[in-house]
Amino acid sequence: MHKRKGNLHAEQCLKLTTLSDGFIRAVVRRGANVGALHEQIRGITKGSGLRSQKIEGILDTIRQASDPISLWDTLLEEFEKLAHHDPDDQSSPRPESPWLANCGLADSDLAKLAEQFSPENWLELALTSLDDEVAFEYRTKEQEYIPFENASAGQQATALLVTLLNQPGPPLVIDQPEDDLDNQVIFEIVRRVWNAKTRRQLIFSSHNANLVVNGDAELVVCCDYRVAGDFSGGHLACEGAIDMPNIRDTIKLVMEGGEKAFKLRLDKYGF
Repeated sequence: MHKRKGNLHAEQCLKLTTLSDGFIRAVVRRGANVGALHEQIRGITKGSGLRSQKIEGILDTIRQASDPISLWDTLLEEFEKLAHHDPDDQSSPRPESPWLANCGLADSDLAKLAEQFSPENWLELALTSLDDEVAFEYRTKEQEYIPFENASAGQQATALLVTLLNQPGPPLVIDQPEDDLDNQVIFEIVRRVWNAKTRRQLIFSSHNANLVVNGDAELVVCCDYRVAGDFSGGHLACEGAIDMPNIRDTIKLVMEGGEKAFKLRLDKYGF
């Protein structure tokens, strides 16, 4: 079950990376999410005297392992031996636990575990699954990545817009896609809008004339207030294609860079 789920995660991560044109790299680390395991171990060892730092040491070792699931299977074997060990039986020495020792448990810690653990405790651990952990990274340059949350707002917005525009599907509605984007990036997004329009309907709420004019909007809807200064009532002031005189005039008047956008369109496309 875990392998099948992990394969699905890996497949979706690859799909996201591809759709973003490599701006985003999604990487799945199988079994690296130890949240559920943390709760189980804390509950089982409560009252044993085992310090919380020791528990964190076990979890950190699992999380940082190249193959967390394999390591956890090995640790489970050692936990099972401790669970079946009788500390009162002097003729039976406590089982060796080299992997638990590698996780930072001293001999005294292992003795506490042996006293606390039972077969029922072990079964609870064995039934606790390790979840996959997905990390998202942003490509700053070829083969160089940073955590996605450390990317700037503009970098994040660009990567997400590219991903959305590369996907086919139902109508895509975005409020002010130009936010956090500089003019150079806007023109790159406009180029992608031309391609995206062949795959899905795009509906943008925007104040940027380049998205509307050079993105070749089929329909422009301009909204206004019914009474100037009264923000409680609005209406559709006008609507139509960008080649209609009243629409062109409204874009030049209302939208940022309207006049310049029409000039650029004329220079680039001849109309």
